[in-house]
Amino acid sequence: MSTHTADGSTAPQTSLGPFSSPGASPTPWQATEWALRRIQKFQLCTVRRDGRPHVTPLLAIWALGAMWFTTGDNEQKAKNLSANQHCALTTGTDTLTGMDYIIEGTASLVTDQATRKNVATAFEQAYGWQLTREDGTWYQLGDAIRTGNVQLYRVQPDK
Repeated sequence: MSTHTADGSTAPQTSLGPFSSPGASPTPWQATEWALRRIQKFQLCTVRRDGRPHVTPLLAIWALGAMWFTTGDNEQKAKNLSANQHCALTTGTDTLTGMDYIIEGTASLVTDQATRKNVATAFEQAYGWQLTREDGTWYQLGDAIRTGNVQLYRVQPDK
């Protein structure tokens, strides 16, 4: 029996890692989806052309049935994704116990104006004043998404 996301699409497979607690069971996708909506900092892992991994922290959001993030044209992650779209986004607790989340999927560059507009609004809602007030760390990122001044990626989770 397959499960579905809040938008009705098929939910990704959830699984446990080798160091999970004895007797643990996979977190249902619905609980993972809820957590991804409230978490603000992620790490993105991509692969360089020579096969070496590249990991970088970034802002990302879960919205419209996928993970979303932005980057500049000349950033290492953009260069990596132009050659290999497979990536992983990770996040979790900063303690030994707690929940960690790893989203594996394929990143697609998004150029559709209507989608960019919707995702920009979702970023502003998720990060609030940090994107909308002049004293915010990422002030005007929403506008940069809308105008195409940053690359916008959609990661459709596979696992």
